[in-house]
Amino acid sequence: MSRHRKRFTHWPESCRTARDSISMQILMTALQPGGGIRTFFRYIYGQPCFSDCTFTLIAPDQGLSAYLSEFLPEGRIKVVEAESSNLAFVRQVRRAHQTGNYDLIHSHGFSAGLLTEISLGLGGRTPHLMTAHDVFLHAQFQGASNRIRHWVMARLFARMTGIHAVTEDAAENFRTFFPKVSPSRIHGILHGVDAEYFRDGTPRNLREEFGIAPDTPIIGFFGRFMNQKGFRLLVDAMADIREQNLLEPLPHVITFGWGAFIREDYDYLREKGLGDLFHQAEQTNDMAAALKGVDVVAMPSRWEACGLLAMEAMAAGVPIVGSDCVGLREILAGSPAQTIHTGDSRSLRDALIRELEDLPSRTTAFEAYQSKAVERFAIDRPAKAIRSLYQDLERVKP
Repeated sequence: MSRHRKRFTHWPESCRTARDSISMQILMTALQPGGGIRTFFRYIYGQPCFSDCTFTLIAPDQGLSAYLSEFLPEGRIKVVEAESSNLAFVRQVRRAHQTGNYDLIHSHGFSAGLLTEISLGLGGRTPHLMTAHDVFLHAQFQGASNRIRHWVMARLFARMTGIHAVTEDAAENFRTFFPKVSPSRIHGILHGVDAEYFRDGTPRNLREEFGIAPDTPIIGFFGRFMNQKGFRLLVDAMADIREQNLLEPLPHVITFGWGAFIREDYDYLREKGLGDLFHQAEQTNDMAAALKGVDVVAMPSRWEACGLLAMEAMAAGVPIVGSDCVGLREILAGSPAQTIHTGDSRSLRDALIRELEDLPSRTTAFEAYQSKAVERFAIDRPAKAIRSLYQDLERVKP
């Protein structure tokens, strides 16, 4: 979703001068390299801190090579098409590990991490770091078969050299579900974004594009159409606002996300008589312009590993209302953002009303916070921390 052109000329001096690192060969694995994982590759590995690293990535391609070539320096990551079955993938990773001369293996996502750990076996081997791009929910481990799965996962996780979580909140989530994994192996590093890009974007005239009256507030929804992102909570909040005549003029919602349930979710809002208030935008290559074109961003997520959208919105200086779910509350803490109760459409409704009734002062508050957000969420900070973690783990002998 939040794609923009690659740029390699204005790197932070702190990252550019950190030359005490050693050259490394890294084998990476991923089974579902979409969404947050692709964004991670683009944001982190485009940094010059990794210019002395060579990456071989075993993953389903499905446009991944073209994506990486658009946003990363040439040759930074070589993509090797992953085998289709889990067993074949394990064998493929094992062959790559045995025939290559790698200093570190870095898996992305729980499935890739677990299968990669199986491929490595026991005994002397290359250090293995897994990045957790999601969090765990209690429902995942209910029932006898899922408890057995948890037992197996715990033992595989405990064998890994390191586990990296993209927020401290997500790290604590991991510790809660797998308390027997040594805390010293779990590393919470707050992720980041290309904050200057979002700060410097030029707003889109969305009112003109969608034929919305000049005085009508615009709410932006940028999440995918899936239960995790809480879109139907926004629909229910808007239904209350209309039925109870709580705002005048009625706000409109422009949605920028895609996903498997977009048709069902739009059917849901039409059944509630809201078809005239919701507009679906085409996918955009200029996320900063889209963010700056709305009056407030609604992010009613049920869970997140790291709320990148919230970072992007605040770096753009745009008001945001978000839930207090795991992985998002850490991003919103200390900012002007209102937080709502996770899964509560009335809490979302009330927060949106407060935001839109006092929009000029709320916008001013976020504009005042913008410089702090740009500094807090700058991508060079997590890139340097992960590069340092690479070196620390490379010295560890499992």
